[in-house]
Amino acid sequence: MTSQARILVADDDPALCLLLRETLQDAGYDVLIAGNGDELVRMAQDHPPDLILVDLMMPLMDGFEAIRQMRNDTRTAHLPMIILTARSTSSDVVTGFDNGADDYIIKPYDIDVLLARIRSHLRRAAQLPVRNPLTGMPGNVLLQAELERQLSQSHQFSLLWIDLDNFKAFNDAYGFARGDRAIHMLAHVITDTAKREDFVGHIGGDDFAIVHFGNAPEELCKELIATFDKQVRGLYDQADLDRGYLRGIDRHGVARQFGLLSLSIAVVSTSARDFTSVDHMSQVAAELKQAAKHISGSSFVIDRRQSIPPEPSSNHDRRGQHRPEALLIEPDESLRATIATTLRLQGYRPMVATTVVAAQGLLARHPSPSLIITTASDPAVWNLWRTLATPTPLIAIVRDEAAVAAAHARGATAALIAGENLGDLTDQLLLHVPRAATTETVERQQQNELIRELQMRATRFEREANEDSLTGLFNRRYIDSCVSDLSTLAAQRGQPLCAIMADIDNFKQINDRFTHMLGNDVLSTVAGLMRQAIRSDDIAARYGGEEFLILLPNTPLAVAITVAEEIRTLVAGYAWHTLDPRLTVTVSLGVAEQRGDAPQQMIATADQMLYAAKRAGKNCVKS
Repeated sequence: MTSQARILVADDDPALCLLLRETLQDAGYDVLIAGNGDELVRMAQDHPPDLILVDLMMPLMDGFEAIRQMRNDTRTAHLPMIILTARSTSSDVVTGFDNGADDYIIKPYDIDVLLARIRSHLRRAAQLPVRNPLTGMPGNVLLQAELERQLSQSHQFSLLWIDLDNFKAFNDAYGFARGDRAIHMLAHVITDTAKREDFVGHIGGDDFAIVHFGNAPEELCKELIATFDKQVRGLYDQADLDRGYLRGIDRHGVARQFGLLSLSIAVVSTSARDFTSVDHMSQVAAELKQAAKHISGSSFVIDRRQSIPPEPSSNHDRRGQHRPEALLIEPDESLRATIATTLRLQGYRPMVATTVVAAQGLLARHPSPSLIITTASDPAVWNLWRTLATPTPLIAIVRDEAAVAAAHARGATAALIAGENLGDLTDQLLLHVPRAATTETVERQQQNELIRELQMRATRFEREANEDSLTGLFNRRYIDSCVSDLSTLAAQRGQPLCAIMADIDNFKQINDRFTHMLGNDVLSTVAGLMRQAIRSDDIAARYGGEEFLILLPNTPLAVAITVAEEIRTLVAGYAWHTLDPRLTVTVSLGVAEQRGDAPQQMIATADQMLYAAKRAGKNCVKS
């Protein structure tokens, strides 16, 4: 065997496991042992083997259920699974096949027969191109299946498309062997950084993907970039590190300087907008990845748009592709942001670099910018400008009048002084940066689109500040800020005000047994059932974890108790088996009415009543 196939054996009989380990290792296999069904599922998810041998009768979780769970998980669904069983009745075998088993062996078994069947299933599995041959990570087939599954079940998730920059130059300089080391290093960074429940895949070449189920894809991107940028330096010769770049030839045959390997990450999330297909989601991710590649160094771009643009037809360019490119070389972050914003307003797509070397990398992919804006202090800028194949206007950003004259002497189209007031610089740029070569209608559409995007961003920030992203209910910050106003209004009008504190029973066990992703589905569903039971004037919030608080203005205690009982009944009677056949969910609720003008005391009393409901056996209402 050229490489060791890994076999995961699950059986609660230590003697049998020891015998199987020795037999399979003698046959050239790498062997892992799980003592029960729960351990089997976790090990298979964390380190997918090449084949699984599973006993049917095990503690905590039997083999039937373990196989069913692994077949429903894209990370393990493709693995060959062979049942080891002493139960030879046809009904047991049929149940095993119905749950997803590929084959079965009856104990006591013939070793030669077992090894022959293992070889047969491994041979058949090797013919299915589900894993990338270089990294062993799930490939396109599994990624496509995972995305289709998540979209079909309307789960909230983010797709991170990760691409290496300057990889061709690195390969040309160091050879394919070190290029493969770079791919392996990135694969390890992604695997170690992604969360346990995330799906990670190797699309091919230097492209990777993460299907992320957390609520903070931006933090994940930052962690990926920080880890990669730190580790990638170990792949370079010291002389190249000291120089800060590699010399190479770009795809257009031009000699250039290329910076260190970096990451471009596109992030598309279903929490901001709906996607009808994997193709559409991939299309948007491809657009964002191109935007990230217009920024030098490691960067990420998150899709912030909340409306889906129409599908592009063959007669029209995609959104943004008709804009000419402008190269911006500026080390100062504030100046960079000001100039890039002005370029977008004038109809350009900025290519943003902090150094001349970084600009070389951008020009390798986009060699014909319509405009260059740069700080004039670096002589290498002027040399780079003169190497462009076509004449290109250059606007120099300088510090004083003497530098203005020097920039004009070198051939700059314009020289603008950057003072302390960035607003003055913007005014100068608007005078000297020509409108991009588009029709007036398209220009107006671009500006209107930018205004709409800013308005949507302001609305989104306001919503995010007050809304729980998972359930869509208000968050604790909002309800803490409005409870005093509701209390004052109730006192002024002489109306009752009640609070319901609710908590999902045994929620930690739900997370531990069924995964946090299903736990998130439970939280979202319970929130939806609460919305059904309350009025539009009532305020429901996720108070923390699996705890909820509902404020009911102008509602007497007896009516509030009725509302709480309706919520309890809706949750207990919901068809939870549609999420998992073994799942049941209940809630405990405490109800209190405001006495005087002390809303915090009302909430504290509702919380005490909630704990009384817990002590009374859960799934009940106390007031």
